[in-house]
Amino acid sequence: MWLLLVACLVSAHAADPAARPWDRVGWGFGALPAVNFNSDEGAGFGAVGSLYRYDGETGPYKTGITLILFATTKGVQNHSLLVDTLRVGGSPLRLQVRGALTTALADNYCGIGNAVTCDPAIPEALVTEGLDDEAAQTFVRRFYRTRYVAPSLRLDARYALDPMPHRLELVAGWRAQYHLPGTFRERGPWPGSLYEQDFVAGQQGLVSVLQLGLMLDDRDNEPAPTRGYWVEASVRGASRFWGSDWSYVGVNTTLRGYLPLGSERLVLADRLVFDLRAGDAPILELATPGGFQRYTGYGSLNAGRGIRQRRYIGRVLAMEQAELRWLALPLTVAKVPVDIGLIGFGDLAFVGAEVSDVRTMWQRPLLGTGAGVRLSFDKNFIVRADVGVSAIEDWAPSVYIDLRNLF
Repeated sequence: MWLLLVACLVSAHAADPAARPWDRVGWGFGALPAVNFNSDEGAGFGAVGSLYRYDGETGPYKTGITLILFATTKGVQNHSLLVDTLRVGGSPLRLQVRGALTTALADNYCGIGNAVTCDPAIPEALVTEGLDDEAAQTFVRRFYRTRYVAPSLRLDARYALDPMPHRLELVAGWRAQYHLPGTFRERGPWPGSLYEQDFVAGQQGLVSVLQLGLMLDDRDNEPAPTRGYWVEASVRGASRFWGSDWSYVGVNTTLRGYLPLGSERLVLADRLVFDLRAGDAPILELATPGGFQRYTGYGSLNAGRGIRQRRYIGRVLAMEQAELRWLALPLTVAKVPVDIGLIGFGDLAFVGAEVSDVRTMWQRPLLGTGAGVRLSFDKNFIVRADVGVSAIEDWAPSVYIDLRNLF
């Protein structure tokens, strides 16, 4: 199923497990070489390293730097570098800069809307005479697949208008992603695929998006909260005026809540999302909804577990996710707190191909459920493994390993 080869965390200063990590001054470091498996992307090989600077006052850290190098057997590459700095120059300003490179050979594309089937009988009926068995199997396998290269850069700023415990922040950001259909060696969609039929040229170009919103946050621990809420509302837009090859406007509202059930070790976590886009947006953008926290789906490790990745995409998404999180075993390893937790979850969504489908999309609920394990090192470095199932996929299990907390 999955294998973690090494999990280690080194702290520059000894930490009191009962204290918050950011109450000390010094450095913390998390690293995870891993071999894992994702049902959508195949076996993965990579490494993640996080470096944290603590100043004794700022939580969850003063500066965090995370480097991810990752590749899978299905041709996926996800490499990124994130720098996150709080209280810049002693001000209430928080800055995040993230550069990334993503490539894919086997992303799903079954069409747009909530009635797509991904039925293999359709490409099987299209197989032409003269193809040998191997070529026919390749055509059928790639019919619902896409391939692309997508470098990106993202800048986000958060300015605290009101301090904790109910921190109100003004958030603004810009992100750019270049969509290049094909691979570094061969341009274009998979020949004969559904994506090529719908978009012959493959939608090559730059998406440049500006975003503005408000965020309200009183979580007790940002990376792994046990109580409080986190709410955001934002508007975003792509336009040729700031370099985009597509133009659209989108709005997002996301509400998250955390409630301990009789004990800090048992927490009910919930996320409610509504996302809407109007205008011209490429498929890769439609398949990545969200505000300042973006998702892949619907159908993925962070939105629709148990459903194949990006099976349902559209301009409207309403999603409800609930998790019951139990801290099963708190440990201390080399004076560093290590928490082992168990999770049960359910994901429910409604997807509309167009904005006009808001009235009718509620007739088709898209449900996935499952359970997982979560490891937390020093309250900041988190690894989780989930297994999701759905009647939509005939209860076939999907395995997901993620090196972050879902929400």
